[in-house]
Amino acid sequence: MGPPIVDGQERMDSMMRSRTATRLPLDRPARSLTARGRALGVALALGALLASGAATALAAPAVAATGDVKCPSADCLRIAPAAGSPVAIAPDNAGAVYLAYSGGDLLKLDLATGALDTVTTGLGNLRGVAVADGNAYITSFDGTLQQVTLATGSRRTLAAGLPALFGVARFGTTTYATDTNGEIVAVPDGGTPRVVATGLGFSYGLAFDKAGLAYTADMGGGRILQTNVATGTTRVLAGENYEPTSISVGGDGLVYFQVGDEVKRVNAVTGVQSHVTNIVGINTFSFSLAASGDAYTTGSGGDGLWRITGLTSR
Repeated sequence: MGPPIVDGQERMDSMMRSRTATRLPLDRPARSLTARGRALGVALALGALLASGAATALAAPAVAATGDVKCPSADCLRIAPAAGSPVAIAPDNAGAVYLAYSGGDLLKLDLATGALDTVTTGLGNLRGVAVADGNAYITSFDGTLQQVTLATGSRRTLAAGLPALFGVARFGTTTYATDTNGEIVAVPDGGTPRVVATGLGFSYGLAFDKAGLAYTADMGGGRILQTNVATGTTRVLAGENYEPTSISVGGDGLVYFQVGDEVKRVNAVTGVQSHVTNIVGINTFSFSLAASGDAYTTGSGGDGLWRITGLTSR
């Protein structure tokens, strides 16, 4: 579900390339582009992208930890140094985390053993991954949505010829993705793609709550948005956030996102926004939340996968 997770400059440089551009190599072990600063990279990429054209009761977050999350520390451990720089991370909430790479590989990290295994390769210029019901759903910059059977590595194409796709999420029997045109595209099982929402700006990630409402982070507009995909109606939950990245719905029902090094959350019912923590010690662009409240991320320079324990409990 969540969005992508490599050095901000590397990711944004990748977005700016045309569909016919040479694809980035798989960063395993790490091979990264020269970092020139997250803010500059995001700003340049956004300019290029813009030029191209039922309420659920929410639990209050537990207050267990305060202050910054310092990496490395007991709260933030590098659990897979060899993972390099995945562009997207998806915990399966069953003991594994799946990692997608711009070079087209899909890997599985066993959290109990630390084993890192290849599920399949050759998937294209990847941007997003979501895991549900024994399958991975993969988006690519080439406008292709694929389904991979995790047990066998076999794949099939669900949709092709779409605008560049980024965030991906599964709800019910439909796969949803954000595209470079500021849309949410729905691909029902056995059906054809259709646009279900427009005018969302550029969002690298996509998440759903239990009621089926979708959440995106508009990097250019600084907005956190809630969309009813059945009607296409969108409302702003939070604004005036400079280049928000990463969008997740926690087990507490709150919506989590990242602004620079800061993690924030917003209550989708009340609209109250609050500070969670700052992530220091690694240059992280985004994170993916597990049902446990742990977050998974990667820093710049291909330094592997990190786990932030109990992020939603802070």
